Amino acid sequence: MASLSAAQAGAYPCGVEGSARVADGGVGAALRRLRTAAGLTQEGLAQRAGLSVRAVSDTERGLRTRLYPGTTARLAEALGLTGPDRERFAAVAHGVPASQGSVSTLVPLPRPASALVGRESDLAGLVGLLTGPDARLVTLTGPGGVGKTRLALAAAAACAASFPEGAAFVQLAGCRDTQAAGLAVATAVGANPAHGTVADLVCEAIGTRRMLVVCDTFEGVLEAAAILSEALRRCPGVVFLATSRSPLRLVAERLVRVGPLDAAAAAQLFRARAATVRPGVDLSAAEPLIADICECVQRIPLALELAAARVAHLQLADLRDRLSAQLGVLTGGPVDDDERHRTLEATVAWSSGLLDDAGREALAHLSVFDGWTLAGAAAALGRDPLPAVSALVDQSLAFVPDPAAAHGRYRMLDAVREFGSARLAAAGALGEARDRHADWFLAGAEASAGAMRHAGQREAHREAAADLGNLRLAFRHFEDSRRGTDALRLATALWMFWLWQGGFSEGRAWFRAALAATQGAAVRDADPSLAARARWGAGWLAYHQGDWAEARVHAAELARLAEGSEDTVEQRSALTLRGMLALADRRLPDAAHLLAEALAAARRLVPADPWILAVSTLNDGAGLTHTGWLDAAARRFAEARDLFAGLGDETYRARALRHLAAVRLLTGELASAERLLEESLAAETDAADQWGLAETLSGMAHAAASAHDARRAGALEARAGVVRHGLGVAQHPFDAILAERHLGPLRGSEEFMAGWAEGREEGGLVPAITPQ
Repeated sequence: MASLSAAQAGAYPCGVEGSARVADGGVGAALRRLRTAAGLTQEGLAQRAGLSVRAVSDTERGLRTRLYPGTTARLAEALGLTGPDRERFAAVAHGVPASQGSVSTLVPLPRPASALVGRESDLAGLVGLLTGPDARLVTLTGPGGVGKTRLALAAAAACAASFPEGAAFVQLAGCRDTQAAGLAVATAVGANPAHGTVADLVCEAIGTRRMLVVCDTFEGVLEAAAILSEALRRCPGVVFLATSRSPLRLVAERLVRVGPLDAAAAAQLFRARAATVRPGVDLSAAEPLIADICECVQRIPLALELAAARVAHLQLADLRDRLSAQLGVLTGGPVDDDERHRTLEATVAWSSGLLDDAGREALAHLSVFDGWTLAGAAAALGRDPLPAVSALVDQSLAFVPDPAAAHGRYRMLDAVREFGSARLAAAGALGEARDRHADWFLAGAEASAGAMRHAGQREAHREAAADLGNLRLAFRHFEDSRRGTDALRLATALWMFWLWQGGFSEGRAWFRAALAATQGAAVRDADPSLAARARWGAGWLAYHQGDWAEARVHAAELARLAEGSEDTVEQRSALTLRGMLALADRRLPDAAHLLAEALAAARRLVPADPWILAVSTLNDGAGLTHTGWLDAAARRFAEARDLFAGLGDETYRARALRHLAAVRLLTGELASAERLLEESLAAETDAADQWGLAETLSGMAHAAASAHDARRAGALEARAGVVRHGLGVAQHPFDAILAERHLGPLRGSEEFMAGWAEGREEGGLVPAITPQ
């Protein structure tokens, strides 16, 4: 059976380098490998360690992601672990995965494309500051292109041992207000802003953990420093490292000015980068020329890198002469502007000037992207983009994605993007370029909406996640350009993505803004089904967060639209949402009636929609379950399972398995229910479905209660609550009704509460949730 990763189980791991003996996959996978290597069965290890076989089995299956220190010590002794291996196992047992490759709820530090050159003393000083006893907030300031981000990443990596709970990375360049910045910080530290303020959720996610949070490009959202201030006040173990062209102006802030490289370091960087474009070239006799070149660009690292790229085409003397002449023309900016920034802009301009017309056009039009694929570049340029993109890469104006990355994107540095966008604006073409960009991603989102229901759904979700920055830019452009209908189309296309990604709050904010910007009649005229589909998506996002009031508003509007429509899908959708709200209200006969009508409507669809039929079959089973028609419910769930399997929808197949297990528990078939739950768990692990994981953990808690194991029931239900809390979702009413039946008699008992405390700790120490 597949084991759960630490992130799936709700823990908060970080990236720490480990050994081959204790590898990826969390404590469960590590324990299984070590036990197998020692030639022990689960029973043999349990006997040696003085533990129950269930404790070993649950750990290996991923139902425990953290172990108590005493349990860890007994297992390490029984496995014969000593020295570093014992220490690494202890780290994994306490929630720290043994490899950078482990799945993490923290946004990891990006891997720099090249080694840091010429900043040894700066790096040592920064690491000393970050690991000092008084460090809380360190801000690297300086102009664009001076290397703040690169130095911050090197420092974060160098002091990893001082932050055992890990390091998170927040990119703020695309954020334009405090709310967006807060969402970015919350996501990076493993929170999902669903209820309460963003600051509260950030602080709750960090808690007392000793961790480092790197916040890059803070200057555009300085007002968001209030979130950091609150976290510094409430979270004693967190240290923030920010990069910004301006100070954050907080009491705890220690400013570190990052300036140009000194002469020796600048020459070192130039030589290193020149060697990558002309391997084997001997520059030992060219020190004076190199020194002149470094001074021409005032020793700014980005400018040096751009200049070094010219070595592929120019002799050093020609490079120096061209730089001197060009920069002399292009540095005549405002006298009160930062001279280094003027020089950097001039260097980018000079590099752009070496491109042909097609290359310059590509630089400008691709600057509106937050990373791009070749397909996206072709849409922006209207032709095969590879020659122009290759020229940008050759000139160090763009960076090629990692060849092994499944969803890699070509990217530009922010300074290059700013330059390109400024040139578009000066030519009066910025709006048109943003239109093409937004239209491309709207079309892609609408095309992928169907793919998220079929085989390949995991890939479709990951593709959307890789382009989330671009999707946000597109939505903002639709808002700014008063294209409300297109904003609504984009929000509607992505509602299932937000469910999968856990971005309920952001998805609901998009719907609210887009619905407010559109008139119902106008939307209806432009796209007869858009208004109904929007209410359907918005209603489900609200429903799954337990916001019944807002879900009822969308359900009522959907019912009104369906009443005046001959569209069977709209009628089925309205019945379904009303039925699920009746289930939430515990109006069980009404729920069963409405969901049965929805299934009948789904069966009338011509042509048939297999996914809608499968979901309606599943929903009808839910109504039958809670009105006592258990045999009929079991048939519905089995039918839905097979329909989803035929579609390749593993996410919903796992849900059908869970629902079928619930019926088996109600009919007293405990062993059958446990087998179905294990099968569901394996499917969720393969699909990285944390939402489904929470539901399966609840189902396993109900099974434990049926087996009269109150302690285990409490632990599993607490773990389910931790995962739901992290995603920002409420327990589905289908499961909540079952929980009242199975767990209600146990709540408050000493055994259940002891298990609850254990499960909460193993799931990530979330203090705010209590048994419901």
